[in-house]
Amino acid sequence: MHDGPDPRGQVQMHRASVLVRQVLVLNEVMEYEMRRAMDLNDTDFQAMQHLLKNRAMEPGELALALHLTAAATTTVIDRLAGKGHVVRVQHPSDRRRLLIKPSADSVRRTMEKIMPMIMQVDDKVRSYDDAGQRLIIDFLDSIVAFMGERIAVLESSAPNPEPPDPTSQGS
Repeated sequence: MHDGPDPRGQVQMHRASVLVRQVLVLNEVMEYEMRRAMDLNDTDFQAMQHLLKNRAMEPGELALALHLTAAATTTVIDRLAGKGHVVRVQHPSDRRRLLIKPSADSVRRTMEKIMPMIMQVDDKVRSYDDAGQRLIIDFLDSIVAFMGERIAVLESSAPNPEPPDPTSQGS
């Protein structure tokens, strides 16, 4: 099932690799539709993804995850709170600190939109015997590892812009 060169001599990707690419593209479409349904811009949506994954974050943690300044993150949090997507709660062990949590209503609405697809995938995986499920898990584990490796390479090779020199007057 491995595809060789096509008539022009170019190597054709395996059908599984093509399908993984389609999943990545469809994920972008799914994120767009979720942003639209939730009335969020891209940054606010990314913030919600981090909050849904972590259940609660300190504003500074969220700023690091989003690669934003504290001021910009405060603006994101204010927008999300204004739309009812997040709530600010006191930190359980330090009353001086706040945690940002997704609101129960936002979590419910998000899950209503995405859970039907997640359950379809779960049902499909469970329809395979144990050996088939192990193969699927191995394949997906590999994709996750490969993506993690590629992200690490991209992060380490990205140029770090030099902070502006406040003493220079420009050229």
